[in-house]
Amino acid sequence: MDGSAAKPSVLSLNCEWSKAKGGVSAFNQALVAAFAEAGCPTACLVKSPTREDVEEASRLGVTLIAAEQTPAGPAMMLDSAALQAFRPRLVIGHDRFTGPAAWVHVRRYHPDAMLAHIVHTAPVELERFKGAADATAKAEERERVTRQIAIDADIVAAVGPRLRRYTEDLLEDGVSQRSVLQLDPGLGPVDDRRRLAPPKRQVLVLGRTDDVELKGLDLAARAVAALPAHRGHPVGLLVRGAPPADCDSLHRTLVGLSGLARERLDVRAFTAQRNELRRDLARAAVCVMPSRVEGFGLVALDAIAAGTPLLASAKSGVAELLRDRLGRFADPMIIDVEDDPEVDVRAWRTAIDRIVTDPEAAFRYADEVRLRLAGELTWRHTAATLLEEASALPYRRRDEVRRLLRGL
Repeated sequence: MDGSAAKPSVLSLNCEWSKAKGGVSAFNQALVAAFAEAGCPTACLVKSPTREDVEEASRLGVTLIAAEQTPAGPAMMLDSAALQAFRPRLVIGHDRFTGPAAWVHVRRYHPDAMLAHIVHTAPVELERFKGAADATAKAEERERVTRQIAIDADIVAAVGPRLRRYTEDLLEDGVSQRSVLQLDPGLGPVDDRRRLAPPKRQVLVLGRTDDVELKGLDLAARAVAALPAHRGHPVGLLVRGAPPADCDSLHRTLVGLSGLARERLDVRAFTAQRNELRRDLARAAVCVMPSRVEGFGLVALDAIAAGTPLLASAKSGVAELLRDRLGRFADPMIIDVEDDPEVDVRAWRTAIDRIVTDPEAAFRYADEVRLRLAGELTWRHTAATLLEEASALPYRRRDEVRRLLRGL
């Protein structure tokens, strides 16, 4: 964007406003709030916003625009009077979820806008752990969609270093190297007060629990089951992130996989309520993210912001980011995952035992990690990175847009 457009209007597309599903929705909400805070006119196109959604977004300076309704329901790919009135100059699509719709809006309705496509997942890594018979076909189709959008995108970005490398490899054509912008998420709300170790030795797993093996929930349960009691009290495991209807069945599954005593395992439904998450983090001795593979892992940054000791899988984007920012100082937080259950359970058991045995030292270390990262990892920086990339690019020329449209 040229210098006269210092504060471009930003439109982000996401299926819902609420962070109830975590992941992409949480990223989108924090990012658009940062755009608004930076002074950009900011809107978010969602399928069916509630009144509470609209009010919450408005408090953050973001305008929610409802997708046009059709007999088949809300259609994210349709234009509307509200979108035309907003006149976006930067349109953001998130991965396969809203990337195709963002592509349509720029190609069809807003030819002066720039298209930014943000990659949140690595299908070739994820699908193998989901047990579907057509895992390869799904991964290939999702990668095809990403490549097709990237051809026309003005900016291709990825969340964290692991996904940036994956996307660069995905777009490699042997002739030219497509630049992929790395977007590092910010910490959640930071509480500067020094944390005290809670009286109960409880291990916390945060995040969606749809895929037990992928998220390493079996590793967490088996590691906790193998821990000795401390001061006569057994270590407990709290899993926060199950669909409400699945809490009891997940409890039975994890007990069966691990042999963990039923009273030592507490499975709770996913919540987007910040107070509930703060309470979970405040009463946890350690937050673990034992994913066998994880594109990034936003929950790890929530734990750091809360001053809660963290253990994260080395096969995650956040672990790579922590090493990039902290060097060897990050090593105590990062646990190697070999995809060998016996080896991995021992590694997680040892790491958790180190923290619950000396929680005071663990919380001092967590406080130092938070102190070092609080000024570096902010959503303001995330938004600024994307805006700076956009400012270095020219607007799409109208004759080029007309030529593209004729080719559809």
